[in-house]
Amino acid sequence: MTSYTVPGDEERLDRIARAIYGSERGGTVEALLEANPGLAAHGPFVPGGTVIEVPPAPEPVVATVVRPWE
Repeated sequence: MTSYTVPGDEERLDRIARAIYGSERGGTVEALLEANPGLAAHGPFVPGGTVIEVPPAPEPVVATVVRPWE
């Protein structure tokens, strides 16, 4: 696992996920929260200088489309 240090004064967790993974979707924010117990206690803004452990990117979820009329 690598680490990421939050730059500046503070940053939103979704923006951190986008900076690390290229997206804030697909479970990336949740992966950061799971790998960093207590991170949610800060609320949506993470203080600058906080070191976050970065897990591998989550596997994308593939939705199955069911079309019963075909």
